[in-house]
Amino acid sequence: MSGKADYRDASRIEHMYAALCRVKELFAGITRAEFVEGNSTAELILYHLIILGEAANNVSDGFCELHSEVDFRDMAGLRHKLVHDYANIDMSRIWQVLVDDVPVWCESIKPVCEALPQPVGMPPNLSDFD
Repeated sequence: MSGKADYRDASRIEHMYAALCRVKELFAGITRAEFVEGNSTAELILYHLIILGEAANNVSDGFCELHSEVDFRDMAGLRHKLVHDYANIDMSRIWQVLVDDVPVWCESIKPVCEALPQPVGMPPNLSDFD
């Protein structure tokens, strides 16, 4: 692939941006103590971080190379940690990701999302599966 967005990359970028926006919204309403102790809001934040990482993991290599300002690798790595090492999640460490990394990720993905061609050109027979 040349690095140009196809419908799969564009959809994943949109999912990433939506997940980050939801994380930021949820994060604004929770204290560190509540998050570290774990509650339904903390669990929902983790869920959206998993969505973020899964989408990032499935963006094509060419698109990732074209947009090296986006840390697809760290986002995907976080997802792998949350899913595969779920019994050892350090909520204090995730809190730091929310404080330090999520704002940077939002800042880097927003212009990429805004620059996507509209419409992306998804084949009509696949529109129900995106």
